[in-house]
Amino acid sequence: MASYVKRCFIALIYYAIGCFWASIVISSTLIKSLFGGPSGIRKLFRRKAHDLLPEFAQKKFKHDFVRTKSGTRFHYVHTGSEDSPLMLCLHGFPECWYSWRGVLETFGSNYHVVAFDMRGYGDSDKPSSIGKYHMHYLVNDVREIVEALGYEKAVIVAHDWGAAIAWELPLYFPEVVDKLIVMNCPNGRVFREFLASHPSQLLKSWYIFFFQLPCFAEWLIGLNDYESFEMLNKDEGGIQNKANRLNPDEIELYKHAVGRSIGTAINYYRAINPIYDGMNLRKKTKQIVQPTLFIWGNKDMALDARMVPYCAKDVPGITTHIIDGASHWVAQDEPEKVHKLMKTFLENNS
Repeated sequence: MASYVKRCFIALIYYAIGCFWASIVISSTLIKSLFGGPSGIRKLFRRKAHDLLPEFAQKKFKHDFVRTKSGTRFHYVHTGSEDSPLMLCLHGFPECWYSWRGVLETFGSNYHVVAFDMRGYGDSDKPSSIGKYHMHYLVNDVREIVEALGYEKAVIVAHDWGAAIAWELPLYFPEVVDKLIVMNCPNGRVFREFLASHPSQLLKSWYIFFFQLPCFAEWLIGLNDYESFEMLNKDEGGIQNKANRLNPDEIELYKHAVGRSIGTAINYYRAINPIYDGMNLRKKTKQIVQPTLFIWGNKDMALDARMVPYCAKDVPGITTHIIDGASHWVAQDEPEKVHKLMKTFLENNS
């Protein structure tokens, strides 16, 4: 009973902070729109369906579906031979399988590379219950996908929310992880402790609390036909290497895969609220023992690079690389550097 009361109290704190940020963000957005005149007001309501996958993505990549033991259906894109070792790629928010296009093209000669839309994204299943996006369900998805694809284990490549899942996966299901490659996301323990002791990170993480509130985040992200997806190309916080920025068709792909299901994508953040229960999974080990590569773009506007060494202390077999000048979207920002680091790591740990 005491534990439940504590969880409810923490949940109320989450909502209270979310309300604070909502009052600032929504009022400033409305004021900005009103000062923009009729065109600014129209932006509040301008939105398209984005129901069709852009043609280039249909032709260039092989698309498939897999249904796991739990009955969840996942859309995925893959390259390479199914007889090769599995390399499974986990994307972040607000992304999709396409964020791994460079890995799909580069590593297909040696691996069966699979990049899937995680639950709640793209053409994968989208449970309506927020609790179904608890970390327990997310790590179990990865385990069951490896199994459904006919493998016992995989090289896990992950970024952002995908990396948050990847940090937990070898603790819950160490048997399915061959090697671990994570990008621009600390493990959960380090993030929580750093957040509690560094107000600067708390400020950067304002959106996590804002996302706790129903409907407001969906409304904000959908403004002006999901203009927020252009953040991937902005000088501040977006892909820094201008040669690798997304073209209009690629932005359309993200609107198709994420924009039309933005509510379920946001549920990843809502489900971290302790009011939600998982699957009662138990960790099988306290430490990651698999070879691990940790890549970090040091121009990340959302996550403080000072967390990197703390994460490294938790994993004895870790190799850490900071890519100078790269943004949070490091695999898309500097794909050549990321792929070179991955190749070296995989060769050294073959």
